[in-house]
Amino acid sequence: MITLFDRIYTDSRSASSGEIQFTLKLLQQDLKTVLLDILYPDDEKILLLMNGGKVSCIYLVIGDDATRYAPSSLSDLLQGRDRATLRVCSLTPSSFGAVRTIIEQKNSSSTKSLITADVSEMIQKWQTAPQPSFVHIQWPYAEGFVFIPGNNFSARQYAFLAEDKVSDSAAAVSMFSHWSEPECVISQYINNDALEIWKENNLQLGFSLLLEHALRRYDDLAGHSLSLKLEDSINRLCRSHLWNIVVRSATVDDVHIFDDSHDAAVAYHAIFDLVSRHIGQVIGSRLFSETVDSGLAGLSEPLRQSLKSNVLVAPLVHA
Repeated sequence: MITLFDRIYTDSRSASSGEIQFTLKLLQQDLKTVLLDILYPDDEKILLLMNGGKVSCIYLVIGDDATRYAPSSLSDLLQGRDRATLRVCSLTPSSFGAVRTIIEQKNSSSTKSLITADVSEMIQKWQTAPQPSFVHIQWPYAEGFVFIPGNNFSARQYAFLAEDKVSDSAAAVSMFSHWSEPECVISQYINNDALEIWKENNLQLGFSLLLEHALRRYDDLAGHSLSLKLEDSINRLCRSHLWNIVVRSATVDDVHIFDDSHDAAVAYHAIFDLVSRHIGQVIGSRLFSETVDSGLAGLSEPLRQSLKSNVLVAPLVHA
């Protein structure tokens, strides 16, 4: 049975189908990003993910198998069931995608016990692998998440959750190694291209790394002033579409929760198109194409193929 945050979010209550629906309405009104854990007496479970008050994903969990349903199926799933034990678990944007990965991949590639002080070293070791992966760290009273792009790129999208501490930024890195509990269980989930969640993960990771490479190269060639203007243009575009993506100092902080990989590709295409037009006008299309090619060459194969299959790099190469 898939379990998450059992010792972090311990408050639970018995709830009927109607009471669960009422709780959902309250969470929608408050624009909450949460995981609803709905456990039935027969050990079946419904896991429901809400993003900013919107029902994003619904899973029916039987044993270790999770089947995803459309949000419109919720009433049918709840109807006619016994009272359930309901928990509401608050999520950060980074932990949202992490929770989806755990649910949809079902089984980790490897799981081991580890001394807390050695967590950072283990993450650095996995960074050298040719495949992207996701890491879930569990202490008795805390949980950590981090995505690893592979090919020696630094880990990103750290998240740390405990009862009295939540971090969704780089500050979570130090929390991993300095958390008060001396031992943890660390699980690695290696990329699986057959899963929809990894199509989204790889696209997000590949987009961020390629954009950062292009911005750093542009800063070298055109100077910091023009680079800052481009970053401002990207951030304005993202704000206008309400995408939770921010660029600062050639670093991309992308924690937007898209409905699926298609919606993500549409957004990333718009950003790359802006970048290609802006940079191409300053340094020329040939230099920009070379920048894109070198950026792609440095990515792990799953990230590179994700960008190509979503036709994100073609407009750039031919800018």
